[in-house]
Amino acid sequence: MSPSVIAIAGFLALSALFALKRARPKDSSDFALGGRNLSGFRLLATLAASNLSAFTIFGVTGAAYRSGWAFFPVMAFGTGFMALSFALIGVPLRRMAAAGGWTTPGDLLAGRFGSRGLGKAFSLLSLAYTLPYLAIQAGSAGRTLAAATGWPVWLGAALVTACIALYVFRGGMKAVAGTDVFQLIVLVGLGLVAFALMARFAADGGFLAAIAGDGAAGARAGADGSIPWTALLGYYVLWGLADPMFPHFIQRFYAARSDRDLYRSMAFYPLVALLVFLPMTAIGVMGRTLQPGLSAPASDGIFTLLSGLVAGSVWGPVFSLAALAALMSTMDSQLLSCASIVTEEFLPRRKADPRTAARAGLVLALIALVVSLRPPQSMLGFLNKTAFPGYASMAPVALAAIYLPGVGAAGAWAALATGTGLVILEGFGLFSPPLPAALFNALVQCLVLGAAWLERNRRGRLMATGHGLPAGPGFLAACLVLLAAATDAWNFGRQARIVAGLPAWMWYQIGLVLALWAAFSLFARSRERRPAE
Repeated sequence: MSPSVIAIAGFLALSALFALKRARPKDSSDFALGGRNLSGFRLLATLAASNLSAFTIFGVTGAAYRSGWAFFPVMAFGTGFMALSFALIGVPLRRMAAAGGWTTPGDLLAGRFGSRGLGKAFSLLSLAYTLPYLAIQAGSAGRTLAAATGWPVWLGAALVTACIALYVFRGGMKAVAGTDVFQLIVLVGLGLVAFALMARFAADGGFLAAIAGDGAAGARAGADGSIPWTALLGYYVLWGLADPMFPHFIQRFYAARSDRDLYRSMAFYPLVALLVFLPMTAIGVMGRTLQPGLSAPASDGIFTLLSGLVAGSVWGPVFSLAALAALMSTMDSQLLSCASIVTEEFLPRRKADPRTAARAGLVLALIALVVSLRPPQSMLGFLNKTAFPGYASMAPVALAAIYLPGVGAAGAWAALATGTGLVILEGFGLFSPPLPAALFNALVQCLVLGAAWLERNRRGRLMATGHGLPAGPGFLAACLVLLAAATDAWNFGRQARIVAGLPAWMWYQIGLVLALWAAFSLFARSRERRPAE
Protein backbone atom coordinates (compact mmCIF):
# COMPACT_ATOMS: atom_id res chain seq x y z
CA MET A 1 0.00 0.00 0.00
CA SER A 2 1.45 3.37 -1.04
CA PRO A 3 2.21 6.13 1.50
CA SER A 4 -0.43 8.36 -0.09
CA VAL A 5 -3.18 5.77 0.40
CA ILE A 6 -2.11 5.20 4.03
CA ALA A 7 -1.95 8.95 4.70
CA ILE A 8 -5.35 9.63 3.14
CA ALA A 9 -7.00 6.73 4.93
CA GLY A 10 -5.48 7.87 8.23
CA PHE A 11 -6.57 11.47 7.63
CA LEU A 12 -10.18 10.48 6.91
CA ALA A 13 -10.25 8.13 9.91
CA LEU A 14 -8.86 10.80 12.25
CA SER A 15 -11.35 13.37 10.94
CA ALA A 16 -14.20 11.02 11.74
CA LEU A 17 -12.79 9.95 15.12
CA PHE A 18 -12.10 13.51 16.27
CA ALA A 19 -15.67 14.42 15.48
CA LEU A 20 -17.40 11.28 16.71
CA LYS A 21 -16.04 11.89 20.22
CA ARG A 22 -18.40 14.87 20.47
CA ALA A 23 -21.71 14.43 22.29
CA ARG A 24 -24.85 14.29 20.20
CA PRO A 25 -26.66 17.65 19.88
CA LYS A 26 -29.56 18.11 22.30
CA ASP A 27 -31.78 20.14 19.94
CA SER A 28 -31.73 21.83 16.54
CA SER A 29 -30.07 24.98 17.92
CA ASP A 30 -27.34 22.90 19.56
CA PHE A 31 -26.90 21.04 16.26
CA ALA A 32 -26.48 24.27 14.29
CA LEU A 33 -24.57 26.39 16.81
CA GLY A 34 -22.93 24.02 19.30
CA GLY A 35 -24.36 25.72 22.37
CA ARG A 36 -23.18 29.18 21.24
CA ASN A 37 -19.87 28.42 22.93
CA LEU A 38 -17.18 28.73 20.23
CA SER A 39 -14.16 30.51 21.66
CA GLY A 40 -10.39 30.93 21.59
CA PHE A 41 -8.31 29.12 19.01
CA ARG A 42 -11.24 26.88 18.09
CA LEU A 43 -13.26 29.90 16.91
CA LEU A 44 -10.29 31.32 15.00
CA ALA A 45 -9.56 27.94 13.40
CA THR A 46 -13.12 27.28 12.32
CA LEU A 47 -13.49 30.82 10.92
CA ALA A 48 -10.25 30.36 8.96
CA ALA A 49 -10.71 26.74 7.88
CA SER A 50 -14.27 27.28 6.67
CA ASN A 51 -12.98 30.13 4.48
CA LEU A 52 -10.19 28.07 2.89
CA SER A 53 -11.25 25.68 0.14
CA ALA A 54 -9.40 23.68 -2.50
CA PHE A 55 -8.94 27.04 -4.27
CA THR A 56 -6.39 27.89 -1.57
CA ILE A 57 -4.09 25.14 -2.88
CA PHE A 58 -4.88 24.85 -6.58
CA GLY A 59 -6.47 28.20 -7.42
CA VAL A 60 -4.02 30.47 -5.62
CA THR A 61 -0.91 28.65 -6.85
CA GLY A 62 -2.34 28.55 -10.37
CA ALA A 63 -3.23 32.25 -10.33
CA ALA A 64 0.25 33.09 -9.01
CA TYR A 65 1.77 31.00 -11.82
CA ARG A 66 -0.16 33.08 -14.37
CA SER A 67 -0.05 36.50 -12.69
CA GLY A 68 3.04 36.36 -10.52
CA TRP A 69 3.28 38.09 -7.15
CA ALA A 70 0.38 40.42 -7.97
CA PHE A 71 -2.07 37.81 -6.70
CA PHE A 72 -0.60 37.90 -3.19
CA PRO A 73 -2.29 41.12 -1.97
CA VAL A 74 -5.57 39.98 -3.53
CA MET A 75 -5.65 37.03 -1.12
CA ALA A 76 -3.48 38.04 1.85
CA PHE A 77 -4.46 41.66 2.47
CA GLY A 78 -7.96 41.13 1.07
CA THR A 79 -8.68 38.18 3.36
CA GLY A 80 -7.06 39.85 6.37
CA PHE A 81 -8.98 43.09 5.84
CA MET A 82 -12.23 41.14 5.52
CA ALA A 83 -11.86 40.22 9.21
CA LEU A 84 -12.97 43.78 10.01
CA SER A 85 -16.44 42.32 9.46
CA PHE A 86 -15.98 40.23 12.61
CA ALA A 87 -16.40 43.50 14.55
CA LEU A 88 -18.82 45.34 12.27
CA ILE A 89 -21.09 42.38 11.51
CA GLY A 90 -20.10 39.47 13.74
CA VAL A 91 -20.31 41.25 17.11
CA PRO A 92 -23.80 42.74 16.66
CA LEU A 93 -25.03 39.48 15.12
CA ARG A 94 -23.74 37.51 18.09
CA ARG A 95 -25.51 39.77 20.55
CA MET A 96 -28.82 39.88 18.68
CA ALA A 97 -28.81 36.16 17.88
CA ALA A 98 -28.25 35.28 21.54
CA ALA A 99 -31.12 37.55 22.59
CA GLY A 100 -33.49 36.40 19.85
CA GLY A 101 -32.55 32.72 19.60
CA TRP A 102 -31.58 33.09 15.93
CA THR A 103 -30.06 30.15 14.03
CA THR A 104 -30.34 30.97 10.30
CA PRO A 105 -29.23 33.93 8.15
CA GLY A 106 -32.86 34.82 7.47
CA ASP A 107 -33.55 35.27 11.18
CA LEU A 108 -31.62 38.54 11.01
CA LEU A 109 -33.98 40.12 8.47
CA ALA A 110 -37.09 38.53 9.92
CA GLY A 111 -36.22 39.77 13.38
CA ARG A 112 -35.14 43.28 12.45
CA PHE A 113 -37.68 44.06 9.73
CA GLY A 114 -40.58 42.01 11.11
CA SER A 115 -41.02 40.09 7.86
CA ARG A 116 -40.78 36.31 7.89
CA GLY A 117 -41.08 36.26 4.09
CA LEU A 118 -38.08 38.56 3.72
CA GLY A 119 -36.11 36.32 6.06
CA LYS A 120 -37.00 33.22 4.04
CA ALA A 121 -36.01 34.97 0.80
CA PHE A 122 -32.63 35.87 2.33
CA SER A 123 -32.09 32.27 3.46
CA LEU A 124 -33.22 30.97 0.07
CA LEU A 125 -30.60 33.10 -1.67
CA SER A 126 -28.00 31.77 0.78
CA LEU A 127 -28.95 28.25 -0.25
CA ALA A 128 -28.91 29.09 -3.96
CA TYR A 129 -25.39 30.50 -3.78
CA THR A 130 -24.04 27.76 -1.49
CA LEU A 131 -25.50 24.48 -2.73
CA PRO A 132 -23.53 24.44 -6.03
CA TYR A 133 -20.33 24.60 -3.98
CA LEU A 134 -21.23 21.32 -2.31
CA ALA A 135 -21.16 19.61 -5.69
CA ILE A 136 -18.00 21.46 -6.72
CA GLN A 137 -16.20 20.47 -3.50
CA ALA A 138 -17.31 16.85 -3.79
CA GLY A 139 -16.03 16.75 -7.37
CA SER A 140 -12.73 18.36 -6.33
CA ALA A 141 -12.34 15.72 -3.62
CA GLY A 142 -12.85 12.94 -6.14
CA ARG A 143 -10.32 14.37 -8.56
CA THR A 144 -7.79 15.06 -5.78
CA LEU A 145 -7.93 11.49 -4.51
CA ALA A 146 -7.89 10.11 -8.05
CA ALA A 147 -4.67 12.00 -8.79
CA ALA A 148 -3.08 10.90 -5.50
CA THR A 149 -4.12 7.25 -5.44
CA GLY A 150 -5.36 6.24 -8.87
CA TRP A 151 -8.82 5.49 -7.49
CA PRO A 152 -11.87 6.23 -9.67
CA VAL A 153 -13.15 9.78 -9.23
CA TRP A 154 -16.55 8.54 -8.05
CA LEU A 155 -14.96 6.47 -5.28
CA GLY A 156 -12.91 9.37 -3.91
CA ALA A 157 -15.91 11.71 -4.02
CA ALA A 158 -18.11 9.14 -2.29
CA LEU A 159 -15.56 8.44 0.47
CA VAL A 160 -15.02 12.09 1.33
CA THR A 161 -18.73 12.91 1.18
CA ALA A 162 -19.56 9.92 3.40
CA CYS A 163 -16.87 10.87 5.94
CA ILE A 164 -18.12 14.46 6.12
CA ALA A 165 -21.75 13.39 6.38
CA LEU A 166 -20.86 10.98 9.20
CA TYR A 167 -19.31 13.53 11.52
CA VAL A 168 -21.47 16.50 10.55
CA PHE A 169 -24.70 14.72 11.34
CA ARG A 170 -23.34 12.90 14.34
CA GLY A 171 -22.03 15.96 16.16
CA GLY A 172 -23.26 19.11 14.37
CA MET A 173 -21.36 22.35 14.92
CA LYS A 174 -19.25 20.91 17.76
CA ALA A 175 -17.96 18.17 15.48
CA VAL A 176 -17.38 20.51 12.55
CA ALA A 177 -15.51 23.10 14.64
CA GLY A 178 -13.35 20.44 16.29
CA THR A 179 -12.47 18.89 12.93
CA ASP A 180 -11.72 22.33 11.48
CA VAL A 181 -8.89 22.74 13.99
CA PHE A 182 -7.32 19.48 12.83
CA GLN A 183 -7.85 20.29 9.15
CA LEU A 184 -6.39 23.79 9.45
CA ILE A 185 -3.26 22.38 11.11
CA VAL A 186 -2.89 19.84 8.28
CA LEU A 187 -3.44 22.50 5.62
CA VAL A 188 -0.96 25.01 7.05
CA GLY A 189 1.58 22.37 8.10
CA LEU A 190 1.72 20.56 4.76
CA GLY A 191 1.64 23.84 2.87
CA LEU A 192 4.70 25.10 4.73
CA VAL A 193 6.53 21.77 4.36
CA ALA A 194 5.79 21.74 0.63
CA PHE A 195 7.10 25.29 0.30
CA ALA A 196 10.27 24.41 2.27
CA LEU A 197 10.95 21.38 0.05
CA MET A 198 10.36 23.37 -3.12
CA ALA A 199 12.58 26.19 -1.87
CA ARG A 200 15.35 23.70 -1.11
CA PHE A 201 14.95 22.17 -4.55
CA ALA A 202 15.04 25.61 -6.16
CA ALA A 203 18.13 26.55 -4.17
CA ASP A 204 20.22 24.32 -6.42
CA GLY A 205 19.49 26.69 -9.25
CA GLY A 206 19.32 29.82 -7.11
CA PHE A 207 16.45 30.25 -4.64
CA LEU A 208 16.27 34.03 -4.95
CA ALA A 209 16.11 33.73 -8.73
CA ALA A 210 13.34 31.12 -8.44
CA ILE A 211 11.10 33.21 -6.17
CA ALA A 212 11.78 36.30 -8.26
CA GLY A 213 10.44 34.31 -11.20
CA ASP A 214 10.86 35.61 -14.71
CA GLY A 215 10.95 39.33 -15.37
CA ALA A 216 7.17 39.56 -15.59
CA ALA A 217 6.48 37.88 -12.22
CA GLY A 218 7.06 41.11 -10.31
CA ALA A 219 4.78 43.27 -12.46
CA ARG A 220 2.39 45.13 -10.15
CA ALA A 221 -0.59 44.56 -12.44
CA GLY A 222 0.34 40.90 -12.92
CA ALA A 223 2.45 39.11 -15.48
CA ASP A 224 -0.64 38.86 -17.66
CA GLY A 225 -1.86 42.38 -16.81
CA SER A 226 -5.06 40.98 -15.29
CA ILE A 227 -4.91 42.82 -11.94
CA PRO A 228 -4.87 46.61 -12.43
CA TRP A 229 -5.45 48.68 -9.29
CA THR A 230 -9.18 48.98 -10.03
CA ALA A 231 -9.50 45.19 -10.16
CA LEU A 232 -7.46 44.91 -6.96
CA LEU A 233 -9.83 47.31 -5.19
CA GLY A 234 -12.73 45.29 -6.59
CA TYR A 235 -11.33 42.12 -5.01
CA TYR A 236 -10.96 43.84 -1.65
CA VAL A 237 -14.56 45.05 -1.77
CA LEU A 238 -15.80 41.67 -2.98
CA TRP A 239 -14.11 39.72 -0.17
CA GLY A 240 -15.23 42.29 2.41
CA LEU A 241 -18.88 42.10 1.39
CA ALA A 242 -19.20 38.47 0.29
CA ASP A 243 -17.29 36.46 2.89
CA PRO A 244 -19.25 37.56 5.98
CA MET A 245 -22.47 36.66 4.14
CA PHE A 246 -21.48 33.00 3.81
CA PRO A 247 -24.19 31.17 5.77
CA HIS A 248 -21.50 29.18 7.57
CA PHE A 249 -19.77 32.44 8.58
CA ILE A 250 -23.05 33.84 9.91
CA GLN A 251 -23.48 30.60 11.87
CA ARG A 252 -20.10 31.10 13.49
CA PHE A 253 -20.94 34.69 14.40
CA TYR A 254 -24.09 33.39 16.07
CA ALA A 255 -22.14 30.60 17.79
CA ALA A 256 -19.31 32.71 19.25
CA ARG A 257 -19.20 32.67 23.04
CA SER A 258 -18.42 36.37 23.48
CA ASP A 259 -17.52 39.61 21.75
CA ARG A 260 -13.96 39.24 23.04
CA ASP A 261 -13.54 35.93 21.21
CA LEU A 262 -14.63 37.52 17.93
CA TYR A 263 -12.28 40.46 18.46
CA ARG A 264 -9.37 38.11 19.15
CA SER A 265 -10.16 36.09 16.02
CA MET A 266 -10.26 39.32 14.03
CA ALA A 267 -6.85 40.31 15.43
CA PHE A 268 -5.12 37.08 14.38
CA TYR A 269 -6.86 36.62 11.03
CA PRO A 270 -4.32 38.70 9.03
CA LEU A 271 -1.50 36.52 10.40
CA VAL A 272 -3.34 33.36 9.32
CA ALA A 273 -3.84 34.88 5.87
CA LEU A 274 -0.12 35.71 5.64
CA LEU A 275 0.87 32.23 6.83
CA VAL A 276 -1.34 30.56 4.22
CA PHE A 277 -1.15 32.79 1.16
CA LEU A 278 2.52 33.82 1.15
CA PRO A 279 3.86 30.25 0.66
CA MET A 280 1.03 29.38 -1.77
CA THR A 281 1.80 32.43 -3.92
CA ALA A 282 5.52 31.69 -3.74
CA ILE A 283 4.93 28.13 -4.95
CA GLY A 284 3.06 29.45 -7.98
CA VAL A 285 5.81 31.97 -8.76
CA MET A 286 8.54 29.34 -8.36
CA GLY A 287 6.57 27.18 -10.77
CA ARG A 288 7.06 29.82 -13.47
CA THR A 289 10.82 29.18 -13.20
CA LEU A 290 10.85 25.45 -12.47
CA GLN A 291 8.10 24.38 -14.91
CA PRO A 292 7.66 27.17 -17.47
CA GLY A 293 5.21 27.20 -20.35
CA LEU A 294 2.14 25.60 -18.77
CA SER A 295 -1.24 26.46 -20.22
CA ALA A 296 -3.81 28.27 -18.06
CA PRO A 297 -5.77 25.10 -17.19
CA ALA A 298 -2.57 23.14 -16.53
CA SER A 299 -1.20 25.86 -14.26
CA ASP A 300 -3.87 25.07 -11.65
CA GLY A 301 -2.03 21.79 -11.14
CA ILE A 302 1.34 23.40 -10.42
CA PHE A 303 1.16 22.50 -6.70
CA THR A 304 0.73 18.81 -7.53
CA LEU A 305 3.36 18.98 -10.27
CA LEU A 306 5.99 20.55 -8.03
CA SER A 307 5.13 18.24 -5.11
CA GLY A 308 5.89 15.26 -7.32
CA LEU A 309 9.04 16.94 -8.62
CA VAL A 310 10.55 17.59 -5.17
CA ALA A 311 9.16 14.61 -3.21
CA GLY A 312 9.02 11.97 -5.91
CA SER A 313 6.15 9.92 -7.25
CA VAL A 314 5.83 7.94 -4.00
CA TRP A 315 5.70 10.72 -1.42
CA GLY A 316 4.57 13.63 -3.60
CA PRO A 317 0.87 12.63 -3.58
CA VAL A 318 0.85 12.83 0.24
CA PHE A 319 0.80 16.62 -0.11
CA SER A 320 -2.66 16.32 -1.69
CA LEU A 321 -3.84 16.08 1.93
CA ALA A 322 -3.42 19.86 2.15
CA ALA A 323 -6.03 20.31 -0.57
CA LEU A 324 -8.22 17.61 0.94
CA ALA A 325 -8.13 19.29 4.36
CA ALA A 326 -8.99 22.66 2.80
CA LEU A 327 -11.98 21.43 0.83
CA MET A 328 -13.33 19.27 3.66
CA SER A 329 -13.16 22.17 6.13
CA THR A 330 -15.34 24.19 3.77
CA MET A 331 -17.69 21.46 2.59
CA ASP A 332 -18.62 20.30 6.09
CA SER A 333 -19.40 23.88 7.14
CA GLN A 334 -21.53 24.47 4.05
CA LEU A 335 -23.38 21.19 4.54
CA LEU A 336 -24.15 22.00 8.17
CA SER A 337 -25.40 25.50 7.38
CA CYS A 338 -27.55 24.35 4.44
CA ALA A 339 -29.09 21.52 6.47
CA SER A 340 -29.91 23.98 9.27
CA ILE A 341 -31.51 26.46 6.84
CA VAL A 342 -33.67 23.77 5.22
CA THR A 343 -34.79 22.43 8.60
CA GLU A 344 -35.42 25.73 10.35
CA GLU A 345 -36.81 27.77 7.45
CA PHE A 346 -38.60 25.40 5.12
CA LEU A 347 -39.89 22.52 7.24
CA PRO A 348 -42.68 22.67 9.86
CA ARG A 349 -41.42 23.89 13.24
CA ARG A 350 -42.49 20.69 14.95
CA LYS A 351 -39.96 18.80 12.82
CA ALA A 352 -37.01 21.09 13.62
CA ASP A 353 -34.83 18.68 15.57
CA PRO A 354 -31.31 17.26 15.13
CA ARG A 355 -32.51 14.04 13.50
CA THR A 356 -34.52 15.93 10.90
CA ALA A 357 -31.56 18.23 10.23
CA ALA A 358 -29.33 15.17 9.84
CA ARG A 359 -31.74 13.61 7.34
CA ALA A 360 -32.02 16.87 5.40
CA GLY A 361 -28.24 17.14 5.30
CA LEU A 362 -27.88 13.55 4.17
CA VAL A 363 -30.21 14.24 1.25
CA LEU A 364 -28.19 17.36 0.35
CA ALA A 365 -24.95 15.37 0.55
CA LEU A 366 -26.31 12.68 -1.76
CA ILE A 367 -27.55 15.28 -4.24
CA ALA A 368 -24.15 17.01 -4.18
CA LEU A 369 -22.41 13.68 -4.77
CA VAL A 370 -24.64 12.74 -7.71
CA VAL A 371 -24.33 16.19 -9.29
CA SER A 372 -20.55 16.11 -8.85
CA LEU A 373 -20.36 12.88 -10.87
CA ARG A 374 -22.51 14.15 -13.75
CA PRO A 375 -22.25 17.94 -13.41
CA PRO A 376 -24.41 20.22 -15.59
CA GLN A 377 -21.42 22.33 -16.56
CA SER A 378 -23.29 25.37 -17.87
CA MET A 379 -25.52 25.64 -14.78
CA LEU A 380 -22.76 25.03 -12.26
CA GLY A 381 -20.44 27.37 -14.13
CA PHE A 382 -23.01 30.18 -14.04
CA LEU A 383 -23.80 29.66 -10.35
CA ASN A 384 -20.11 29.48 -9.49
CA LYS A 385 -19.49 32.71 -11.37
CA THR A 386 -22.37 34.54 -9.69
CA ALA A 387 -22.03 33.12 -6.16
CA PHE A 388 -19.51 35.61 -4.78
CA PRO A 389 -21.20 38.68 -6.32
CA GLY A 390 -24.48 37.19 -5.06
CA TYR A 391 -23.20 36.92 -1.50
CA ALA A 392 -21.87 40.48 -1.79
CA SER A 393 -25.29 41.74 -2.90
CA MET A 394 -26.76 40.44 0.37
CA ALA A 395 -24.39 42.51 2.54
CA PRO A 396 -26.01 45.97 2.16
CA VAL A 397 -29.37 44.57 3.26
CA ALA A 398 -27.79 42.75 6.21
CA LEU A 399 -25.94 45.92 7.24
CA ALA A 400 -29.19 47.88 6.99
CA ALA A 401 -30.87 45.31 9.23
CA ILE A 402 -28.12 45.81 11.82
CA TYR A 403 -27.58 49.56 11.67
CA LEU A 404 -30.52 51.10 9.82
CA PRO A 405 -33.67 48.97 10.32
CA GLY A 406 -35.71 52.13 9.82
CA VAL A 407 -35.54 51.54 6.05
CA GLY A 408 -38.37 49.06 6.64
CA ALA A 409 -39.21 45.72 5.06
CA ALA A 410 -40.26 47.28 1.74
CA GLY A 411 -36.94 49.08 1.37
CA ALA A 412 -35.04 45.91 2.27
CA TRP A 413 -37.06 43.91 -0.29
CA ALA A 414 -36.29 46.52 -2.97
CA ALA A 415 -32.55 46.54 -2.20
CA LEU A 416 -32.33 42.74 -2.12
CA ALA A 417 -34.21 42.45 -5.42
CA THR A 418 -32.06 45.17 -7.01
CA GLY A 419 -28.83 43.48 -5.98
CA THR A 420 -29.98 40.05 -7.13
CA GLY A 421 -31.17 41.44 -10.46
CA LEU A 422 -27.85 43.17 -11.09
CA VAL A 423 -25.93 39.98 -10.29
CA ILE A 424 -28.06 38.00 -12.76
CA LEU A 425 -27.67 40.60 -15.52
CA GLU A 426 -23.90 40.75 -14.98
CA GLY A 427 -23.66 36.95 -14.80
CA PHE A 428 -25.34 36.58 -18.19
CA GLY A 429 -23.17 39.33 -19.67
CA LEU A 430 -26.16 41.61 -20.27
CA PHE A 431 -24.72 44.49 -18.26
CA SER A 432 -21.17 45.64 -17.54
CA PRO A 433 -20.91 48.18 -14.71
CA PRO A 434 -18.48 51.11 -14.98
CA LEU A 435 -16.93 50.14 -11.60
CA PRO A 436 -15.95 46.77 -10.11
CA ALA A 437 -19.25 44.90 -9.95
CA ALA A 438 -19.33 44.35 -6.17
CA LEU A 439 -18.69 48.06 -5.54
CA PHE A 440 -21.18 49.25 -8.17
CA ASN A 441 -23.93 46.93 -6.97
CA ALA A 442 -23.40 47.95 -3.35
CA LEU A 443 -23.59 51.65 -4.24
CA VAL A 444 -26.84 51.16 -6.17
CA GLN A 445 -28.33 49.17 -3.28
CA CYS A 446 -27.28 51.87 -0.82
CA LEU A 447 -29.11 54.44 -2.95
CA VAL A 448 -32.24 52.25 -2.83
CA LEU A 449 -31.94 51.86 0.95
CA GLY A 450 -31.28 55.58 1.38
CA ALA A 451 -34.37 56.47 -0.64
CA ALA A 452 -36.46 54.08 1.45
CA TRP A 453 -35.15 55.62 4.68
CA LEU A 454 -35.87 59.16 3.48
CA GLU A 455 -39.40 58.21 2.44
CA ARG A 456 -40.18 56.59 5.78
CA ASN A 457 -38.64 59.55 7.59
CA ARG A 458 -40.85 61.93 5.57
CA ARG A 459 -43.88 59.94 6.63
CA GLY A 460 -42.78 59.84 10.25
CA ARG A 461 -42.62 56.03 10.31
CA LEU A 462 -39.06 55.57 11.61
CA MET A 463 -39.59 53.49 14.73
CA ALA A 464 -36.82 50.87 14.76
CA THR A 465 -33.44 51.76 16.20
CA GLY A 466 -30.13 50.60 14.78
CA HIS A 467 -27.34 48.82 16.58
CA GLY A 468 -24.50 51.07 17.74
CA LEU A 469 -21.16 50.78 15.95
CA PRO A 470 -18.82 48.45 17.86
CA ALA A 471 -15.83 50.43 16.55
CA GLY A 472 -15.04 54.13 16.91
CA PRO A 473 -14.47 56.58 14.02
CA GLY A 474 -10.71 56.73 14.67
CA PHE A 475 -10.24 52.99 14.21
CA LEU A 476 -12.49 52.89 11.13
CA ALA A 477 -10.56 55.80 9.60
CA ALA A 478 -7.28 53.93 10.21
CA CYS A 479 -8.72 50.87 8.46
CA LEU A 480 -9.72 52.97 5.44
CA VAL A 481 -6.20 54.43 5.30
CA LEU A 482 -4.75 50.91 5.27
CA LEU A 483 -7.20 49.91 2.52
CA ALA A 484 -6.16 52.88 0.37
CA ALA A 485 -2.49 52.12 1.04
CA ALA A 486 -2.99 48.47 0.00
CA THR A 487 -4.42 49.56 -3.36
CA ASP A 488 -1.08 51.35 -4.00
CA ALA A 489 -2.04 52.72 -7.41
CA TRP A 490 1.29 54.59 -7.55
CA ASN A 491 3.22 51.31 -7.94
CA PHE A 492 1.41 50.29 -11.12
CA GLY A 493 3.20 50.87 -14.39
CA ARG A 494 6.62 51.08 -12.73
CA GLN A 495 9.52 48.70 -13.20
CA ALA A 496 9.63 46.45 -10.14
CA ARG A 497 12.85 46.66 -8.12
CA ILE A 498 13.93 43.29 -6.68
CA VAL A 499 14.99 43.30 -3.00
CA ALA A 500 16.12 39.98 -1.45
CA GLY A 501 14.36 38.01 -4.16
CA LEU A 502 11.02 39.83 -3.96
CA PRO A 503 9.70 42.93 -5.71
CA ALA A 504 10.01 45.93 -3.39
CA TRP A 505 6.25 46.43 -3.47
CA MET A 506 5.84 42.88 -2.11
CA TRP A 507 7.76 43.79 1.04
CA TYR A 508 5.47 46.80 1.28
CA GLN A 509 2.38 44.55 1.02
CA ILE A 510 3.73 42.12 3.61
CA GLY A 511 4.30 45.09 5.90
CA LEU A 512 0.70 46.23 5.35
CA VAL A 513 -0.67 42.81 6.37
CA LEU A 514 1.44 43.03 9.53
CA ALA A 515 0.20 46.60 10.10
CA LEU A 516 -3.35 45.29 9.75
CA TRP A 517 -2.60 42.66 12.38
CA ALA A 518 -1.16 45.32 14.70
CA ALA A 519 -4.16 47.64 14.25
CA PHE A 520 -6.66 44.83 14.84
CA SER A 521 -4.69 43.62 17.87
CA LEU A 522 -4.64 47.07 19.48
CA PHE A 523 -8.35 47.42 18.83
CA ALA A 524 -9.08 43.96 20.29
CA ARG A 525 -7.08 44.78 23.43
CA SER A 526 -8.95 48.04 23.87
CA ARG A 527 -12.23 46.10 23.71
CA GLU A 528 -11.02 43.47 26.16
CA ARG A 529 -10.56 46.15 28.79
CA ARG A 530 -14.28 46.83 28.65
CA PRO A 531 -16.81 44.84 30.70
CA ALA A 532 -17.85 41.56 29.04
CA GLU A 533 -21.02 41.76 26.97
